[in-house]
Amino acid sequence: MDLNRRDFLKGAVVSAAAAGMAGLAGCAPASSGADAPQGAELSGTGAPAEAAGKHSWEVAPEPITDVADTKDFDIVIVGAGPSGCAAAEAAAAAGATVAVIEQAAGYTAHGADNGAINTQVHKDAGIEIDPEVATRILFNFSQGTVNRELVHTWATRSGEVFDHFSALCAARDIPSILAISDTSKTDWDNLDDQFKEFRTGITFGRADEGVVIDTDNFTFIESHVVETLLDEAVANGAETFFNTHAEQLVGDAASGITGVIATAEDGGHVQFNAAKGVILATGDISGNDEMLACWAPIALRADVCQYFPPEGNRGEGILMGMWAGAAHSRSAAAPMVHPISPTLPLTAIAMSWLAVNKLGERYSCEVPYEPFVTNARMNQPGNVGFSIFDGAYEQKVRAQEPQTADTLLAGVEDRLAAGIEAGEMFAADTLAELAGKIGVPADALEATVARYNEMCASGVDVDFGVPERFLASVDTPPFYAQPIAAVTLTVPFGLHVDKNSQVCTDADEPIAGLFAVGNVQGDFFGMSYPVTCPGISHGRALTFGNLVGAALAKGELING
Repeated sequence: MDLNRRDFLKGAVVSAAAAGMAGLAGCAPASSGADAPQGAELSGTGAPAEAAGKHSWEVAPEPITDVADTKDFDIVIVGAGPSGCAAAEAAAAAGATVAVIEQAAGYTAHGADNGAINTQVHKDAGIEIDPEVATRILFNFSQGTVNRELVHTWATRSGEVFDHFSALCAARDIPSILAISDTSKTDWDNLDDQFKEFRTGITFGRADEGVVIDTDNFTFIESHVVETLLDEAVANGAETFFNTHAEQLVGDAASGITGVIATAEDGGHVQFNAAKGVILATGDISGNDEMLACWAPIALRADVCQYFPPEGNRGEGILMGMWAGAAHSRSAAAPMVHPISPTLPLTAIAMSWLAVNKLGERYSCEVPYEPFVTNARMNQPGNVGFSIFDGAYEQKVRAQEPQTADTLLAGVEDRLAAGIEAGEMFAADTLAELAGKIGVPADALEATVARYNEMCASGVDVDFGVPERFLASVDTPPFYAQPIAAVTLTVPFGLHVDKNSQVCTDADEPIAGLFAVGNVQGDFFGMSYPVTCPGISHGRALTFGNLVGAALAKGELING
């Protein structure tokens, strides 16, 4: 199921319930990498998707030799998203000559939250976060698979980097505030490690702007900081090359990387030489079904992928790097799949309601710590799950989220009525009637609710360990059911890097002149995307972009 950007904003997501009842299979690809026809090409790379039974990243294309133009710079950055623009600003400010190559017509900026620790914004709000504790939890969440030094670098250095961004934004009358999205909880820092969330999220902009500041053009508030960084880079001499598609790296792991060959807007090939190095900032793999099938198959079961622009998330940095001898991430892909339902209130992204599958059975811990919610749903029979709550929702919202309840409950009656009218959720006076509306066995649902209510009364969830604060009994008519959505925002998985974000070979040898930042930087997330530090995807992208850009301009490494 594909979905254009504006339809997603307006809430025209095909619900998991409708998909399940219609027998659909999420947004599964027409063919995965394993099914791709012999010689099929990945758009724009000229690389065979399969040859001799190998994946596209294992078969390097023929070197491009018909170079029509050559341009010389100190640093060449591939990608004009948050990490690429942060790298460009830092490198240009340090005196390097910089080229920013971007295949789209302009920069890319999604979302609202940017994770950092102990910025001035945090200090002004009286928020102090221990970077050692954050590092420990993030490392353990990956089951020990990530590079701890990378995580520690973000945790200990993001604050000063973000203060620099805040100063640049302030000069444009853009404030820096605590994050505005529902994924940044206000008082979860006192929970156990399993559910702990720190208030790391920062938004560059005004709270009244909302996450999407221009609905006609689907412009996110994140554009404020990204545009600021790019404009600052250009003001310091950086050159931008939009509608220019990077194809191959110049050099290899043995000799080092000295540049990038790209296809310009006129179709000719241009070689961008990089005297000091190339920084890959090419984004994630959520738009590459072959890579998802290999490294993140669960993401193929999401309802929709919300990433844009088209072709902007095809893992091309991984392709170029591996063709030149780089290794891919040592840690597993970490899909960021959130239960986002734009038109409905009190959904699983914010509330812990009883979750049942199409058999009417409870199946997971419902605490709105996103990976638990969506990963569990995507592995249920028929890829379907429902949140079940009751008419006493107001008191239960206030019990779960006392600090943000007023915001969560604003206009809730009208929004519930609109959701029911639109057929996006369901209401009934009895559980049996509700079961009929969502197509689950009535006796199973009634038994599930009875057991769940017993645990709510005792305050101990012996089945899935939901803390007492988040248990919400289902006993007061009317009863409501909402499909639990699964929306892919990004799938971080990239190239193997060392503590300096320098790309490495399979033998862990750094490749001279090649660095990776943002979602093409591997070894930072593992297994699943953590929300212990909300906004950390953007946060590590901006932080490492800045650190690598500045260090490379000076001929240094970020960690020596």
